[in-house]
Order: sequence, then C-alpha cells, then structure tokens
Amino acid sequence: MGDRYGISPLDMMSLLGPMMVIVPMLLWFLVVGPLVLYPVARWRQNREPYGDPQLGMKVALHYFKLLAFQLLLIGGTMLLYAIISKGTEKGDLYRAAFGFLVPAGIVFGVHMVMIQKTNDAVMSGVRRLFLGYNLLVTGILGFGALVLGFQALFAKGDVGDPGRFFLASILVYCGAWAAIGVQFTRLVLGGPSSGMPQNVVPPAPPSTNASGSVSAQPGLPPLSAGQYPPIGPRGSE
Repeated sequence: MGDRYGISPLDMMSLLGPMMVIVPMLLWFLVVGPLVLYPVARWRQNREPYGDPQLGMKVALHYFKLLAFQLLLIGGTMLLYAIISKGTEKGDLYRAAFGFLVPAGIVFGVHMVMIQKTNDAVMSGVRRLFLGYNLLVTGILGFGALVLGFQALFAKGDVGDPGRFFLASILVYCGAWAAIGVQFTRLVLGGPSSGMPQNVVPPAPPSTNASGSVSAQPGLPPLSAGQYPPIGPRGSE
C-alpha cells in the first residue's frame, strides 16, 4: 500500500496523530458535556419571570437528538467514503455505514417529532443551548478534518484511499458545520426571544359609559362623593 500510493503507514499515523488526541476528547464532551447544559438551562430559567414546566423533558429530547445527529455524520462519512474509495471489497463499509445511519436516523426523527409537540417553538432557550453546543462539536471535527485533508493534499505522493477518506470527512462535517451555523445564526438574530412567549395578551383598554366618562375597572370601588376618602378641593375640608 505504501509503495503503490507513495505514503507509508508511518506517514498515515503522523497525519492521524492529532486526531488520536482530539477524537477521544470530543467523544467525552459529546457524552458528558450536554449534561452540563441542564444546570445552565435551569439557572437561566430561574432568572426569567416565568417558568418552563417542560424544561427537563426538552433537555432530554435535545440531548438524544444531538447524539443521533453525530452518529448520522459518522455514518454519512463512512457511506461517502465507501462510494468514492477505490477498493473492491466495499460490502463491510456499506454495512457499517448503514449500521450507524439506520438507528441514528430513527432516533433523530422520533425526537424531532417529540420536540415539535413541546413548547420549544415558543420557549427556545434549551434549543439555543444545544444548537450552540452542536455547532461547537461539529465545527471542531470539521476543522480537524479540513486540516488533515490539506495535510494529505500537500503530502508527497498520492495518498490514495486515506486521502479520499479525508475528502469524505470534509464534505460531511464541513457541510454540517455550515448548515448548523446558518441555523444558529437565524435563531439568535432573527428568531423569537429565548423563553419569551409570543402570545402575550395586552391589557384591555378602559371602557367608557354613555356619558363619555371612563368607567372604573372591575374589582375597584368607584371613587365618588360621600365615600372615604372624600374627594374635593382642599379649601372645603
């Protein structure tokens, strides 16, 4: 393999060296990191004048949606690599790719439907937290794939299938990075305010009687002569 493509396994290990450190850290952040978002969401909610009774449920739904999304990216990368690779034995790659895509797609779709049945469209604080975290994780992976892809591009000789794997990673992760970035920007700049209900009913204007004077609001006693305290000029006391 090294003589045919001009790159040795030792060279490939040097190219993949940074990923050996980044990937385990990102996996740890992917599994444990979102759990930290619940205290953050709870803290932000306590500062609001109104409560969100569905906060915990939305955190759980967005958490599993985030995990399923990252598994979809892994499966998509493996499937694209299986398509563009030059090897003849691609059956194992296809089976492994669909082994990620099918369960991740089911979990992602089910949780998307369940999220739409909550108040997430109106109170979007949890969605902002998880979308920003997903942007961070996907961006780091996409940036790492981009760096490794250019390392393979400028390497001496033909990198062969490893270079095609980097190309597949760049297309999948950088494309997802850009899509999440656009979605997050629209949510922050053009979306509804975090946690602010849109269906706030303004108070009713004061009503007027037949003579044109403003009538008293319900629940308030009318202020007229003969009641305490008396209303009149200071000199009449």
